[in-house]
Amino acid sequence: MRTWFLALLLCGLSVSPTLAQEKAKPDPFRDPFANPVDNAQLPRVLIVGDSISIGYTPRVRKLLDGKANVHRPNTNCRWSAFGAEHIDQWVGDSKWDVVHFNFGLWDWYGWSQSVKATPESYAKSLDTIVTKLKAKTDATLIFGVTTPPCIGPEKKVKFVVSEAQAQEFNAAAIAVMNKHGVTINNLYEVIGDDRAKYQLGEDDVHYNDAGRDRLAAAVADKILVAVKAKP
Repeated sequence: MRTWFLALLLCGLSVSPTLAQEKAKPDPFRDPFANPVDNAQLPRVLIVGDSISIGYTPRVRKLLDGKANVHRPNTNCRWSAFGAEHIDQWVGDSKWDVVHFNFGLWDWYGWSQSVKATPESYAKSLDTIVTKLKAKTDATLIFGVTTPPCIGPEKKVKFVVSEAQAQEFNAAAIAVMNKHGVTINNLYEVIGDDRAKYQLGEDDVHYNDAGRDRLAAAVADKILVAVKAKP
């Protein structure tokens, strides 16, 4: 009896580290920063963007499972001037077939910015980002028009971004993308008038599961079209 118990205990000790390692293994379908091990037969996609993109990235991976390797930088990409400064680092020396990128909410609300963005500075930063992307990669570029502001005063900065203000920034962004021939994915319109249904609260720009699913579907659809169109 004692020998049997000791053997069972030793067996358990030998198996448990493996089980622990399996449980600790990052899951790219749940963890936005757990970039997949590439399938060399599939196209490579990079998602660049703020916390909204962080929220939908795992869902996009799931929707494109078996169709594309979906990666993102291991960070919140914040506002457009920050993106212009870091985009070369995020793209790196890897080959990308599609880059889906988004900036806007941080520019509207001015989070962490010593110099607050304007539609003009936003457009200038986006122009720099696109110019750098075109110089660094031959990927198809898709710009995700930023999702709507929250309904009430945002919980950090305590003010409301109006529809008119949001559209002024969006118009500036779309003009830059049209200038460079970048595909537009209008995520603002994907949410549209359903902010109360999909956002976490009147003071929160982030999305519940249904909202993340809706955004992920729109992003995955645009990426898939771009992937299929690549020669």
